Amino acid sequence: MRVLVTGGTGYIGAELVRQLVARGDDVVTFGPTSNPGRVADVANDITIIRGNLAFQSEVLNAVKNHRPERIFHLGSMLSLPSNANPWASFQVNVVGTMNVLEAARLLEVPQLIFTSTVGTFAHGAGAVATDHTIQRPATMYGAGKLYCECLGRFYRTRFGLDFRCVRLPSIIGPGAKVRVVAQYNSWMIEYPTLGKPFACFVTPETRRPAMYFKDAVRAVSTIADARAESIITVNYNVSGLSPTPSAREIETEVRTHFPDATVTYEPDPEVMQFYEKAKTEIFDDSCAREEWGWKPQYARLDVVVADFIEEVRSHGSRYNLP
Repeated sequence: MRVLVTGGTGYIGAELVRQLVARGDDVVTFGPTSNPGRVADVANDITIIRGNLAFQSEVLNAVKNHRPERIFHLGSMLSLPSNANPWASFQVNVVGTMNVLEAARLLEVPQLIFTSTVGTFAHGAGAVATDHTIQRPATMYGAGKLYCECLGRFYRTRFGLDFRCVRLPSIIGPGAKVRVVAQYNSWMIEYPTLGKPFACFVTPETRRPAMYFKDAVRAVSTIADARAESIITVNYNVSGLSPTPSAREIETEVRTHFPDATVTYEPDPEVMQFYEKAKTEIFDDSCAREEWGWKPQYARLDVVVADFIEEVRSHGSRYNLP
């Protein structure tokens, strides 16, 4: 199958691209290509297009020239950069998604998979967020993603596009460079693995639903392959680690591997202001489990930490790590 992956050299996209190549798909990536090293091992097996989602002509040309049968739309600006520059975020995340949807409609791409976020839940969501909890985001990133969830649902009902969406919790994985509100999850593991001190920018008690990056890729590919009749809810929560660990609990697990790790806590007021609004600790994914059989493979913290450390040691250059 020929597939187009926006953000295909990014945090989740690169691993998705690698797995798509392994299963024999003809893969095209589209985006700023800021991390080409992440796909260096498969660079000869894919087509990389440098482009900007905000420019409709670039998106249309990519789809027209390569005629994908499936689009994985992962490209976006993340939370803190989006808050810092909401104008650019609107162009990339909202206009960019509209451009991808229009390209799929006009050029008759059968299916589009979109990644949304737990960040669509904040004000009033409470400790448990289900697929039926009212979504009132507290960030530009969350607001844009929520609009695009609704936009995709409209394209599904109005134009018959097979739009499917997973809302991802915060993602744990090596090599993240852009600071986001829950990035402490990854750096709490990565820094000690590299022998570096880590100043955690949230309180020890802070919790945020989290998922290992390999499970994020599995969620995206699993919903894409699910039978059409099983897609009822359309926009789905998908969970990973259970129960949701606190920053201190992640630190404690890391210390089983690195007892002398240097970890301090220096809460960032801007980040903690976000957590005052976003209280969700349980990301209920019952609909995904019941409708298309979602189940994470990395649901235990000890398994995630051990695999993360092995990834850094075995594939450090892939993540631009020493």
